[in-house]
Amino acid sequence: MLSVNLEGGRVEIWGGIECTINRVHDQFRSQLQASGHEQRVSDLDLFAQLGLSRLRYPVLWEQVAPHSLDQPNWRWTDERLARLRELNVEPIAGLLHHGSGPAYTNLLDTHFPSLFARYAQMVAERHPWLRCSTPINEPLTTARFSCLYGHWYPHQRNDRALARHCSMRQSPRFAQWNVSGR
Repeated sequence: MLSVNLEGGRVEIWGGIECTINRVHDQFRSQLQASGHEQRVSDLDLFAQLGLSRLRYPVLWEQVAPHSLDQPNWRWTDERLARLRELNVEPIAGLLHHGSGPAYTNLLDTHFPSLFARYAQMVAERHPWLRCSTPINEPLTTARFSCLYGHWYPHQRNDRALARHCSMRQSPRFAQWNVSGR
């Protein structure tokens, strides 16, 4: 992803990491792992050298809390966000990127909205300096691939599953992250 922003009369160059962790049946596939970025914090220096002022960056639920919201592992995320701050590159925190959440939930789980809201709150409390986020990247694309086309977990192929997921997104708890100005 690359975009140019004319904010305040100056040109800003924004970028983004492709960071999907999607689930097919019981297997998770991480683009961070496949690209090698997961192991290379030095990539952030290269992005800064390109002159990026903002970077869409993963703070992914599946990565931070894969087993339970009560057992988050912030090590990777904290290290990367701290490095971006040192480099004066503002992160645009992505919380869910073409995924259906960790193994203990999915897009059709009635608890998904409250679990996701809780994760978003945890991110906000841990990193109160974050100003920008993409809570769910391309939510309709994720819903279609998971609930209508059946490619991604929970592998549904029907209009009812798609409608159910989209109606859960209207939940006040689900929308809380956006309402709070993040």
